Amino acid sequence: MNESNTFYIKILSPVHIGCDDVYEPSGFIVKEQAQTLSAFDPLDFFKSLDERTRAQYAAICAKGTIESIFELYKFMKNRTFDGATVHLSKGFVKHYKECLSKSFRDFQREMNQFSIARTSFNPNSQKPYLPGSAIKGALRTAYLNEAAKKERVTLDHRDRKKSETLEKGLLHYQKLENDPFRLLKVSDFHSIGDYRTKIVYAVNEKKRAESRFKARGPYQIIEIIEPGAVFVGTIQVVTTQAREVISLPLTEQGIFDNAALFYKKEKQRENAELKTAGLTPFMTENAKDACLLRLGRHSGAESLTIEGYRDIKIMKQRGEKTFSNKSTTFWLASDAATGYQKSDLMPFGWTEMARLTDEMNAHLEQQRAEMGARTGIVSVPNASERQTKEKQTIISSPPVEEVWENAFVSFNAGSGGVVTAQGPDKRTAVIRSKEKAAAITDGSLQKKLFEGKKTLPKARVTVRKTGNAWEIVRIEPAG
Repeated sequence: MNESNTFYIKILSPVHIGCDDVYEPSGFIVKEQAQTLSAFDPLDFFKSLDERTRAQYAAICAKGTIESIFELYKFMKNRTFDGATVHLSKGFVKHYKECLSKSFRDFQREMNQFSIARTSFNPNSQKPYLPGSAIKGALRTAYLNEAAKKERVTLDHRDRKKSETLEKGLLHYQKLENDPFRLLKVSDFHSIGDYRTKIVYAVNEKKRAESRFKARGPYQIIEIIEPGAVFVGTIQVVTTQAREVISLPLTEQGIFDNAALFYKKEKQRENAELKTAGLTPFMTENAKDACLLRLGRHSGAESLTIEGYRDIKIMKQRGEKTFSNKSTTFWLASDAATGYQKSDLMPFGWTEMARLTDEMNAHLEQQRAEMGARTGIVSVPNASERQTKEKQTIISSPPVEEVWENAFVSFNAGSGGVVTAQGPDKRTAVIRSKEKAAAITDGSLQKKLFEGKKTLPKARVTVRKTGNAWEIVRIEPAG
């Protein structure tokens, strides 16, 4: 029997799920008065220009130098072009204006920090989404934490694969095909109803208010999904596999009970630490039958690791480092890089998840209708219709695929597993989630990549371009 259900995830605090993509200066315009950013395809913008301006734009883009980035920002200032709307914090607008008023030499000093990291998005619709791999990773972390309360796994400090050994011990498997989380199938979750994304700052604050030293992490500029947005997708627990294949089968109830226990405790821990640090605890009331879930970057090391086995790296003065069972700083969402009110800071990543009820679906249908009335759209598709249309769009506009011969492939077991491929021309492609990576890797290579040296010096890798990034589609033996 398979259990398949439609669930919703509601954003409670700012969420940023990295996708290795940024807003390129050639593809956005900042509207200072409206405090919004308009993002678009540079080619569409290029076509809209008159011949003289087009030549000027093309010449700047063709330079490919650090100075040309500064020129692009200046060129795009005060221009107009419609695109996807991203809201901007007041601090970012001020920062942007200050940067463009500087000399190139001064701009160059902070250029790297002025990069705007995008949250995961659909390259066809440009809408943000929640990757199924991120949701599954959060559920797995909670499950492992609850399993760790019931039994102890002895680890060898010399083991270079301690995290992998720990997970295998807690979940009672040795080979990838026996991992019980292969039974859990989580779709990508797509937005339904109103949503907003916003450019904010991730700032670092000490957990100890009396600390003599400030937190050392430099601010980051990132796009977040604002609280209130709702995303819908499916979660399926496959229960048809034989007991001898999976020794510790999953149940839907077990998965969600563990998530509810772990993330409730994590939120209580974090709120206590925020209060101790003189910061504002994050308070929210969950919907009935909903459980907390923490997703995305800057969710805190404790929410990503297993209690009792934590070994968190702490950076000290002059590049020195030590390890601890708890982190010493917070990453928090701020409207400004500096000069902010600490009471305005918010933790990242908090969401609630529950089964999508008829009542909830009716409420979202009303939101869609209201959104359609505001935008002049006669019919706004519901979740299943929208997913079908997006699939049709993808089919009618196939993404670009390439084959990289003799690519170097490596596997990192952290963060749910990431496989990276580097082509002969030094371009890189990735696929996240060990399960997804295993599914696209030829069987003859799996042991070497996932259990052996975790590298393939030469492999035939098929990749697909999504946005400005490359995704691995297939890994095969080199020809």
